[in-house]
Amino acid sequence: ATVDQTLQALNALYNASDHGTKKQADDWLIQFRQTPAAWQVCDTLLSRSDLPVQIRFFAAQTMRTKVQFDFYELPTDSYDSLRSSLLNHISNFTSAEFQPIHTQLAIAIADLAIQMDEAWPNPAQLLFERFGQSPDSYATLLELLQMLREEAENYKLMTDSIKRTRCRERLQQTLPQVCSFLLNLACPTVHAQKRVMECFLSWIKYSQLQPGDMAQNPLLPECFKGIIEGGELAEIGTDIIVEILRMCSEDIRAFQPIIQVILSHLPQLQSKLESFFSQGVDQAVENHQDSILHICRVYVDVGECLIPLVIMDQIWNQEVNLILRVLLRCTDLPNQEISSITFDFWTKLAQEACKQPETDAKIDQFFGIYKELLLISIRRSVVSAREDPFAMDDEASWYRGRLLGIVEDCLYILTPNSALDHVLTSLQEGQSQGVPVQEAHFFVLAKVGSKAEVRAESVLWQLIQSLPPLINEKADETTGEGIILQFTKKTAIELLGHLSKWIKTRPEFLRSALEMISTLLLQQAPTAGTPEAMERIKQVQCSACVAFKDICTYGKSQLHDLVPQLTHLYVKTMHIPIRNHLFIVEGISTVVSHLRQEDAFRSGLEQLVMPLVNGIQSERENALVLSEILDRLTTIIRQLQVQDGTSKAAILGTLISNGFWPVARQCIEWHPLDSKVVEKSCRLLKHSMRCVPDMFKPLVPAVASTLVTAFKSQQHSSYLYSSEILANTYAKDREMHPVLAELFNQLGTHALQVLMERRDRLNDMCELVEDFYGMFERYLRYAPTIVLEAPTLQPTLQLLLDVILVQQKDAIEAVFAFMEASLNCIAESVKPSLGDGRASHGQRLRPHVLQMAPNLVLRTFQVVAQVPPRFVTELLPTLVECIRGAFPQEFPGWLETGMQQIPPSAASRAEQIRIGQLLLTGDENTIYDAMADLCYRCEQVVLRSRGGSDRR
Repeated sequence: ATVDQTLQALNALYNASDHGTKKQADDWLIQFRQTPAAWQVCDTLLSRSDLPVQIRFFAAQTMRTKVQFDFYELPTDSYDSLRSSLLNHISNFTSAEFQPIHTQLAIAIADLAIQMDEAWPNPAQLLFERFGQSPDSYATLLELLQMLREEAENYKLMTDSIKRTRCRERLQQTLPQVCSFLLNLACPTVHAQKRVMECFLSWIKYSQLQPGDMAQNPLLPECFKGIIEGGELAEIGTDIIVEILRMCSEDIRAFQPIIQVILSHLPQLQSKLESFFSQGVDQAVENHQDSILHICRVYVDVGECLIPLVIMDQIWNQEVNLILRVLLRCTDLPNQEISSITFDFWTKLAQEACKQPETDAKIDQFFGIYKELLLISIRRSVVSAREDPFAMDDEASWYRGRLLGIVEDCLYILTPNSALDHVLTSLQEGQSQGVPVQEAHFFVLAKVGSKAEVRAESVLWQLIQSLPPLINEKADETTGEGIILQFTKKTAIELLGHLSKWIKTRPEFLRSALEMISTLLLQQAPTAGTPEAMERIKQVQCSACVAFKDICTYGKSQLHDLVPQLTHLYVKTMHIPIRNHLFIVEGISTVVSHLRQEDAFRSGLEQLVMPLVNGIQSERENALVLSEILDRLTTIIRQLQVQDGTSKAAILGTLISNGFWPVARQCIEWHPLDSKVVEKSCRLLKHSMRCVPDMFKPLVPAVASTLVTAFKSQQHSSYLYSSEILANTYAKDREMHPVLAELFNQLGTHALQVLMERRDRLNDMCELVEDFYGMFERYLRYAPTIVLEAPTLQPTLQLLLDVILVQQKDAIEAVFAFMEASLNCIAESVKPSLGDGRASHGQRLRPHVLQMAPNLVLRTFQVVAQVPPRFVTELLPTLVECIRGAFPQEFPGWLETGMQQIPPSAASRAEQIRIGQLLLTGDENTIYDAMADLCYRCEQVVLRSRGGSDRR
């Protein structure tokens, strides 16, 4: 590429009206940037003052990416000339209009200093000599110093780890000189002062400062001054103080002088805060949000820094109490962003207080603070009367959820019983404050009441008694007040469910609560209405269903005589959306499962199951209804817990044989093409065999035969998963081995054939890949001889080289699980402590895996170079470790070949050797870090190739 060609492409990119021409030019320029010719071309473009700014920016940006990624292209004797050229260029772009170019060149020079390593042993010294002699060049020096320190921590810079380490050591030695320059620099403008502070922040973030020097640093008072005055310096001043506090928290004793200086400035911040609040809290937040946010950040970090001293009783005075009071006020502000900043502090303080040996004394110390925090949590939970709470956005829902987390922190300090009393007292005192306040108390009580001990004398009983009338109250949904009331009813229903452990102790309350919710569920929902109104009804109904389930679960032993009424409710509420109705099914099934008398158990079970079984025939053409029936049957069987050999187990076994199994088989036969029906049928079988495996055992041959026939017709992966469950359940039963082996071989052979025929489209068959390798892994674990004798073993191993490229999380996890199980089996075979058959299994498996293992290592590093999804990169380290463990002698040679797949722009040869050594000798954590580093490097190179790494 020549200068003229590059200019032609840039002109087309910036000036052409045709989109196709722009795209063609952009593609050409992306490729151009990765060519060796780009060095010289961009150097020439930067020298051309007649060119538009955007073209010279492209040249500067390209020069930066060349240093970042392609430094290996340069011969050693060109380093000095490149450095001189870049330093000359940056001097020509000091005016404001060229700031973006200046920044790109500053980054390029900083990266060059790291890449040159010992060829440029003292970069800061040269920069001071060149740009530190005149105020006219101070701005350039500041940006260069800032970038030099930041780039040493920028892992997008593709340099050797040893170079980065040596650079950090050199910069640490330069720290006194840099700090001296920054502190003595006269700043004529606020903007200049901000640049100095930004540079200072970069250096203190990544360097080790001396506590004494930092305590006397005149920049620290300037940071507080910036926060108090507001304006341009407030945010950077806050960032510096927060960073210093982070350093202090790492060694609080050594940094105590700095902490004392920071504490001495807090009264100024508090006074500023009080001046804001004197206008009224709402007005203060509206007019001074940023300033309050900065002050809150400082107080939070001061508080977190002081926690160890406070907990160890080394500090507790009026000053600490004032800090906590300010933090309480910040938490109570009507601004979710500011309020939530304090949440982690309260959590850490409560956790640390409860860890101490003198827990009771420590908790007493914080009792008053956390009592107030509990009341603040209630106030902040109040929903806005101006908005529809049913349409609450994700941010508001997250905030309310976090408030419940704070409430839970309060329980550690106050105890649940004491917290319950405080909330109930607050509720009584706030009766006149309206429905939204009442709803907030219910919301918090759901967390507190469920944790508190059930006490006969508690005022909570009065509240429980008042909930049914409230829930039954009519709400006018055409008004804002009516919508809030309906939302409060929803929260009251949820509260009733959370208080199930209380309600179950009083039968009259239990039955009235259940009757009230049942009446609510039986009400016919309107068939017409606005989408918003229908959504509100759906949410209330869902809460009612969940509460019904909770009450049935807790009160199951007191509800035996109500089974006929409960099953009647169950049938009458079939119209409810299936997701909600399953909560009802679950609750009633739990009660039926708890029935002790044989006849009652049989009768209750029949009342639950027979309406569904009878409905199968009439709905055989409706796949959706069949799916819902299967979901209900599965929910029922999951709640039924019986002991093997009991009469209840026999009843259940008969029901499965005569009901569940025929239903599942018929659904598969009627709808062989519907994957959802098939999946739900197989799921019903899974839970049936897990519930009563002995009673299900006679059905296994028929089930296996059905699975094979159905799979040969339609390759639904659910059939393979069902085979896994059969192996998991019956592998220890030697009588079942012939059936399991035949099932495995039949399914495996057909599935493998399908996958081999479509190996170029495996991403379209993710579920089949997942359950095929899931089946192999499960059988290898529970019935290894079946796998070792299978004719499909070797081709299944070879296919791993293709399926490892599948881009779907569940599928790839199943593939890796099988690979790891196979490799671990081989690795364990050499352990002398193994006295069972596992050693022979590994020895038999070894030659099969050995045939494809070298290519597996090669493919692993090809995957790394192609930038796989995050879920793949998380699995690669364990795979590498397993290969090394299974083949310790062969692995070094395979690894050397594999590392050759890594592009030199991602890791130099020296860096590849370093990473390879870590993979050969490192432990689990070392291998993880090395592979993560390698994956990140390759990701940056690929992003750059796609044009996605243009910005720093």
